[in-house]
Amino acid sequence: MKQLLLICAVVALAGCGKKDDPNTGVVNPNKPSTDSASEKLITDHIVEKAIRKSLDPQGDNPTGKLTEADLEKVTVLNLEGNQLTEVPKGLEKLTQLTKLSFQDNQLTDVTGLEKLTRLEELFLDKNKLTSVKGLEKLTQLRQLILNDNPALTKAQIDQLQKALPKCKIHSNPTK
Repeated sequence: MKQLLLICAVVALAGCGKKDDPNTGVVNPNKPSTDSASEKLITDHIVEKAIRKSLDPQGDNPTGKLTEADLEKVTVLNLEGNQLTEVPKGLEKLTQLTKLSFQDNQLTDVTGLEKLTRLEELFLDKNKLTSVKGLEKLTQLRQLILNDNPALTKAQIDQLQKALPKCKIHSNPTK
């Protein structure tokens, strides 16, 4: 009788675990968890490194996973000279970001930056921008640097200036 109770207890406990395979109910301990609490908030290692560096002057350079509280402390982010070809995903999680530098990269467009609505200063000089579409949504911008983006036209800059009348735009379009 004791053996039967022990077997029932073991079966009941084994059935209470998280199931990786819905067909067999088997839990794989080597499979990474997909719980939202375990997901990384920032997956791009260049962005993560820049965030940690930004937090360091405050003496808050976290170790381990970055938390939402860490990301809320970031107001300035420097991604200069990283040969980035696109705006990294996840920047929108930096909800307090007011100053961002993408100077000296390989960006061709600014898709993704439109979500950073608190930005006041944005440095996009020395890139390969062909479009500034989306920047007109950044109504808090006070300074925008677009120098040395040879494909941008005066018409594009003028249109952006009209959309952002309070913003000082620095550019040197060749067309």
